[in-house]
Amino acid sequence: MRYRALFLDMDGTFLDFHAAEREAYRSAMDWAGLAATQEGYRLYSAINDGLWKAFERGEIQKQDIRNRRFAQLFLALGIESDSVAVEQRYEGFLAQGHTLIPHAREVLAQLSCRLPLYVVTNGFAQVQKNRLKLAGIDGFMTDCFASEELGFQKPQKAFFDACFSRIHKPLSPGEVLLVGDSLTSDILGAVNAGIVSCWFNPDGEKNETNLRPDYEIRDLTQLPALLEEA
Repeated sequence: MRYRALFLDMDGTFLDFHAAEREAYRSAMDWAGLAATQEGYRLYSAINDGLWKAFERGEIQKQDIRNRRFAQLFLALGIESDSVAVEQRYEGFLAQGHTLIPHAREVLAQLSCRLPLYVVTNGFAQVQKNRLKLAGIDGFMTDCFASEELGFQKPQKAFFDACFSRIHKPLSPGEVLLVGDSLTSDILGAVNAGIVSCWFNPDGEKNETNLRPDYEIRDLTQLPALLEEA
């Protein structure tokens, strides 16, 4: 086996972010006495995704995501409500979302016996760590590297440089495999840092970018075999 460690994205790769997002949105809107419609959720999800993409590109700060997503949603829907309070409740509910992607636990248990596993996430640090704990998979992880704590975000090379600097046992980029579902965050980040990448693409989405992951899998159960063959 050529790899000595794995860098693992969580949302959309091992944790079902969309399930957590939907439930947190519904709960936050219910708390505020507002209708949690499908139309409203789709609009919120699009706004949220756009803000996270802007953060990845370095166009906004992470706090801007907190400040803007419900404010923009309420403006678009013509809702008069306290977006700051709803955001705070939403984050609290989101931190409770811990539905796993199919086979995540068994694959992580298997991998953790063979290699150190490092979480690499752009998500809010405390939210992510709480979700890992509730899902019962935090014990498989050697460490969790969150952009909020490192001061840099995926796909910046500086994010991964900071990760390597915090690993006590020296590793070179060529000794690490990064697994993630986002082409613009995970795969581009791996390219920027010189890390081998594996794109988790469960829905078989077409890659319409010029980014070429080194590997592609549709099911997490493919990952252990991939490591044996590499």
